[in-house]
Amino acid sequence: MALVVMVVCTSLLAVPVLAMVALQIGTNWFVRETESSLIKQAAIYAAAYAEVFEAEAELSDEPIPGYYLPPGKRVFWNAEVRTFSSFLNLRSNEIGPVLPDAAPSEDAIDARYVPVARALEALEQRAGRTTLSGVTFLDFQGLDLLAGRPMSFATVPEVEKALRGEVGAALRWRSDADARWSFLSFSRGSGFRVLVAYPVISLNRVIGVVYISRTPPRFESYFSEEGVAFLLLIGATLLGALTMGTFLVRVVLRPLQALRDQSRLVARGAHDDLAPLNHYGLREIAEMGDAVMTMATSLSQRSKEIGIYTNHVTHELKSPVSTIVGAAELLEAGDLPQDVQQQLVASIKGQGDRMGKLLDQLREVARSRQNTRGGPGLLRDMLPSISGLEIALADRDATLPLSIEHGQTILTHLAQNARNHGADHLELEWNGETLRMSDNGRGFADIDLERLSEPFFTTRRDAGGTGLGLAIVVAILDLYDARLSPIRSESGAVFEITFPLH
Repeated sequence: MALVVMVVCTSLLAVPVLAMVALQIGTNWFVRETESSLIKQAAIYAAAYAEVFEAEAELSDEPIPGYYLPPGKRVFWNAEVRTFSSFLNLRSNEIGPVLPDAAPSEDAIDARYVPVARALEALEQRAGRTTLSGVTFLDFQGLDLLAGRPMSFATVPEVEKALRGEVGAALRWRSDADARWSFLSFSRGSGFRVLVAYPVISLNRVIGVVYISRTPPRFESYFSEEGVAFLLLIGATLLGALTMGTFLVRVVLRPLQALRDQSRLVARGAHDDLAPLNHYGLREIAEMGDAVMTMATSLSQRSKEIGIYTNHVTHELKSPVSTIVGAAELLEAGDLPQDVQQQLVASIKGQGDRMGKLLDQLREVARSRQNTRGGPGLLRDMLPSISGLEIALADRDATLPLSIEHGQTILTHLAQNARNHGADHLELEWNGETLRMSDNGRGFADIDLERLSEPFFTTRRDAGGTGLGLAIVVAILDLYDARLSPIRSESGAVFEITFPLH
């Protein structure tokens, strides 16, 4: 049950979380793919940029302009192979404001950059039809080579980083409207642009920057291309939800509702209408159902026992009460001979003693049913001492699955019962499962064997028997799931107590 609850709760929590994570991961993947593509394009443009500039520089005596790379950066840019890790991550990078317009500048573009501008412009027009990227070519000061007048991007953070010999990357909103609707734009991956500022290196100096940008592919375009797979995913999700719902209804909800109805029947006392369910679904629910059935059986049995005991107690007390009342009325009338008065007083006393004994044994029965099991204990420590009765024990090391106190109570009642039926010898034999007790008394008639353990049944009513001795024994043995069985015998009485094997 705990596993089902955990799976359901985890599934319910995982659906929105996984959806958000999948959306972010998907959009983040598009951003990184776009960034990687722009870096590769920028590297090609930068190589063409440097090649044209170096050809023009050879015709001039002026020094190479631009930021001179420190040793660490010189090693990186002069390496045969250069690799770049991703600079952008939607989960950690904030989307910046819209790219500001270039600012007018008083600086002038070096004449050596004019042929570079013409060559790069032609290259961008041809390549841009395929790459769909926007490219701006800057000189070492951050001035736009293709602008009609000097316009600078030097203050833009990613450009500023590139002018120092590093690759700059940024995410920027495409417009103010995209910034205002950030959630929708962010979720679709189309409201912002990826910008990369790639330094152009020549003779260990940053002679310019390739500033390139592009919008990542729309996330919905992925779904349009993978429409069939997406529909299959939705179908599988719905089928999974339907299967989970059916599973929960059949395995959890219906058995619990049935157990609820059974509990209500128990509360109304309709114990006989209960029946085990066809299926319980889970082991815990099956255990609960078994507990309900056991409780119902126990309550039904207790209810019947209370009714039986009430009827028998009423019947057993009615006779002595009637005797006491009759004797009291005769004594009240007076003018009775002395010997008759003594007989009446003795009768009242005898019947009172019988009532007291009956009530004491009823209390003992009640206490026996409320006790808890104990043990095991040695059989020899449970033997009672009954005047005129010899008890023989075959194995003095025998151990019974009873507490010593319960064993003493059981053997005392059985031994007293044997003595009351004329026995002077009682033999006990234990074989590890059954305790056999046989005496040399008068025994019992076959017709009485099945009724011996019934409460208030006695063959010695005239001698003061209450019929509760064996009922007390049975009540104690019930605690141990043991069974008392009278056995037919040609001589004497034989009882067997059988304990369950564990």
